[in-house]
Amino acid sequence: MVLNQIVLGLATGSFYSLIALGIVMIYKTTGVMNFAFGNMAMFMAYVAFTFTAMGLGPAVALIIVLPLAALFGYAVERFTLRPIRHLSHASMLIVTLGILMILEGLVTQIWGTRYKNFPELIKGKPFVFSGKAGIVVFRRQDVLVFLILICISVLIYLLIKHTKLGIAIKAVSENEKAAQLMGISPGKVFSWMWMFGTALGALVAVLSAPKTYISPVMMVFYQIEGFTAAVLGGFESFAGAIVGGLALGVIENLVGTYISNELKSTFSLILIIVVLLIRPQGLLGSRKIRRV
Repeated sequence: MVLNQIVLGLATGSFYSLIALGIVMIYKTTGVMNFAFGNMAMFMAYVAFTFTAMGLGPAVALIIVLPLAALFGYAVERFTLRPIRHLSHASMLIVTLGILMILEGLVTQIWGTRYKNFPELIKGKPFVFSGKAGIVVFRRQDVLVFLILICISVLIYLLIKHTKLGIAIKAVSENEKAAQLMGISPGKVFSWMWMFGTALGALVAVLSAPKTYISPVMMVFYQIEGFTAAVLGGFESFAGAIVGGLALGVIENLVGTYISNELKSTFSLILIIVVLLIRPQGLLGSRKIRRV
């Protein structure tokens, strides 16, 4: 029983990890907390739904939507945030809140408020394994999400460690002005991170749509959980985002099963407060030392 709950928690945590990765990608380089992250992903889920309504399969719709989401992220960073970057991070934060409200109103005008069905990418009977520890059930869609998380984690590691873009990302994250003096273009790094992050959000929205249905509020819960996972693991650590998401999924599932299912809705907010009080930099984050 416990093993099965852990497996289910890892499946849910994979979604949290992907959301946290997208949020951390943007925050780590630009310092901007993108509160429109969930609604940008939700908007792209509606675009994917439109493609399926036209007769395309869900996998084809996802393949088309991911580059569109990347372009969407680029447009938001390049034309709404970069022009006011010289003002303050607070002004950019307000812009993301404005984008959040604009997108919510836009989807209701275009697609209405009724929930939309979206088919699973992989259908079929779940994988069932039985042993001394009990019966463990793997849904095919959950296995797909977990494999996607592993692949993306490996790709991020290779990107950061073995490419010029990875070096530029680390340089801009450490010191934007010093990186610029070294010949690195911070603007290009910002654009790439917004593109990657927005595409990750769209990926989660489409993969979770069969369970949550497509609606204007479909990503609110996932965005809260993504923020919690990022705080838990460390807001400037890619590895922390992954570990934080998986840990949060397992902990929440165990809390919902053995303590109270209603407590799951408030558990994330409690966890954020506790982590910030005890270890503000997160489990895998590093404390910044500044010279005075």
